[in-house]
Amino acid sequence: MKIIDTFHRLIGRGMPVPDSAVIPCGIISPEEMRAAAASFDIYRGAAPWLGNGGCGLELASGISSELARLTLTEFSCGFQRSRAGRFLENALSPFLSRLRIYTEYACATGGVMFKPGYDGKALSCECILPFDFIPLGTDGAGEITDCAFLYYFRDGGQFYTRIETHRRAGGGYMVTNRAYRSDRGYGLGDEVPLSSVDGWAGITPDVFIAGLGAPLFAYFGIPLGNAFSPSSPLGVPVFRRAEGLIKQADLQFGRLLWEFEGGELAVDASEDAFRTGRDGKPELPPGKERLYRSNALDACSSSAELLSTFSPALRDKSFINGMNRIIMAVEDACGIARGTFSDPSEIARTATEVRSMRQRTYSTVCDIQRSLGNALERLVLACGSLAELYGLADGGVTADISFGDGVLTDSVTDRENEREDVKAGIISPEVFRERWYGESRKDDRDEKRIS
Repeated sequence: MKIIDTFHRLIGRGMPVPDSAVIPCGIISPEEMRAAAASFDIYRGAAPWLGNGGCGLELASGISSELARLTLTEFSCGFQRSRAGRFLENALSPFLSRLRIYTEYACATGGVMFKPGYDGKALSCECILPFDFIPLGTDGAGEITDCAFLYYFRDGGQFYTRIETHRRAGGGYMVTNRAYRSDRGYGLGDEVPLSSVDGWAGITPDVFIAGLGAPLFAYFGIPLGNAFSPSSPLGVPVFRRAEGLIKQADLQFGRLLWEFEGGELAVDASEDAFRTGRDGKPELPPGKERLYRSNALDACSSSAELLSTFSPALRDKSFINGMNRIIMAVEDACGIARGTFSDPSEIARTATEVRSMRQRTYSTVCDIQRSLGNALERLVLACGSLAELYGLADGGVTADISFGDGVLTDSVTDRENEREDVKAGIISPEVFRERWYGESRKDDRDEKRIS
């Protein structure tokens, strides 16, 4: 079982960090960490207002997932046709196949760290959640340049933690690794040699990488204002500004469920209407226990009183309308179009209005795409530097990253419209094929020459 980061967990719960803890002091405030922990609880369906066994609308996870989906609807990433380009393409392929999941985690937590690594056999990339890294420094643009990463595992009753720190130093980077062992499940415990821990024995404690101008990691943050710490380099969850509204939506949903449960059809009957069991209690008809409710009514009462139907009028429409209005407010606060999660039948649906509503989502998604694109470019640079450092491939490889325009436009409809333009002679077949099939004008001329 993975141990939650000691530093973040204890600070997030207001508990003191043990004296033995030597985790580097980061630049993130305790208040910001508590807010991040609270947001993550909302995302994973463990919001404090739900209580034990409570049921919510899961709006936070739904919004995070939807924005991640829209961000990568038409995503593509290509590399140069060279040995180094093919090497990085193969190394990054497993990572890119899970990019949508990582993007959802970023939307839910405010940001994630992309970090390449080499295990002596192959170069790979990992996605690290905010609870497992501590920013230590930034540059003038606010990009994280110094960072500590925390890795954990449990072996029986022993808990192991490794802290990998990257710091700028003397025209390069100093990378240090330290291992700790504890038998308490919290705190770092005592420092132990890396060589004494299976899996970490091959890691060099201190390495200076000269001439490294950029860090061997890349932070992907959600570009929203951080109300808890305006100077923080970390992003905030996409639903942070709507957390209060999400709470109200969940509570309203609970009222709706209670209305349905409280309004269930029932038959109130006297205990005399049922056979008495061996335990002296009335025996309700098998399978009808939910329908009948036995009451200790006076047997001398009229038959109408001894058997009555409970079937109140439901107020579901009022509850649903109220909940729908709250969800619309959530959509507004999260920068997504109304009708994404609220009832779309209440939203205007002319072509112009649809495009206008999409524009709100489009703006939000474009901001996320821009941040993700920058992070991926820095990741490719870090991978190239690491590959060059270990002699695996040459550095300097760049990636051709594209996100398309699928949020605002419908590519299928656009293609059919342009197909009609070709038939009408408005555009040439060559232009159509170049735009939709990636053919160049030269390819088309060569094809005509062959035919």
